[in-house]
Amino acid sequence: MKDGKVRPLRQTPVAVASKSSQRARWLEPWGGDARWRADMWGQVVALHGRYPRVLSAVKDKWWKDELHTELLCALAVWRAELDDAGVDTREEFHFHAQLADYAHTLRQEGGGVTKAWKPGAPPPEWAGD
Repeated sequence: MKDGKVRPLRQTPVAVASKSSQRARWLEPWGGDARWRADMWGQVVALHGRYPRVLSAVKDKWWKDELHTELLCALAVWRAELDDAGVDTREEFHFHAQLADYAHTLRQEGGGVTKAWKPGAPPPEWAGD
């Protein structure tokens, strides 16, 4: 802030490879990739471990729903990028606001019968076994 003016939020670089055949880091590469799946599973487990209360409503078998898979993977990649190269504290606030919005979405979905996800080893259908 200078002279009562707030500096605009800096755009976070988009983590997309320059080749058109590659996808954003939070999306599985075309054709599948066991290494990406193993790494991303670990990142989602770590995200849940870091924010267990906020992500307590993540449903078991979230990986069978594209919306939840993409959002959880995107949040995990975003968190890693903030930890590795975050420079603007407002980015941290923005991340937490989006995390809270996602937690709200999870709670609104309800489902009652569906059990909550317990982080652990990836299931065979995720790991590609």
